[in-house]
Amino acid sequence: MRSMAYFKDLSEYSYGNLPFARPGTKTIGWLGGGHDFPTKTPSDEVLDSLWNFCSTSVAQTRGAHECEFCPAGSSYFAERDGKQLLLGAAEIRVFSENGQIYAAPTLIYHYVQVHHYDPPEEFLVALLNGPRPPSAGYFESLAKLGLTWSATSNGAGRRISPTLVGDQNL
Repeated sequence: MRSMAYFKDLSEYSYGNLPFARPGTKTIGWLGGGHDFPTKTPSDEVLDSLWNFCSTSVAQTRGAHECEFCPAGSSYFAERDGKQLLLGAAEIRVFSENGQIYAAPTLIYHYVQVHHYDPPEEFLVALLNGPRPPSAGYFESLAKLGLTWSATSNGAGRRISPTLVGDQNL
């Protein structure tokens, strides 16, 4: 299993010298074992919005992370309304109405849905009120930062096993 990098919520996003890091971006949902996080039962509105964001991957990786709070191999996929997404192999970007940028792993959907992780209020306001995929405003915000995106894989035809976790292609 490849462990998720842990970042305290609202800290400066600094995931190495990777090409998708932008100054002023705040981290959200980079949870890790041994670190407590606030919990609250999520609303359908928050889950629907997170699903839409997690359907649009930014910062695609060559491997996958899984949830450190679940049994190995059980957190790679999420399902909502009959659709499936591969989680843990990319990030999302959320923009507030005033231009603040938030970076989160796609596993944030799993963390909120399954573990009832309660992200900070300022992030939730941005999630629900800022530009959202698939709006033109959202994709314009990504383009202004020079960030590329892709539709998140549904994992069709893929079997995730411990040997595929890490720096190998999925």
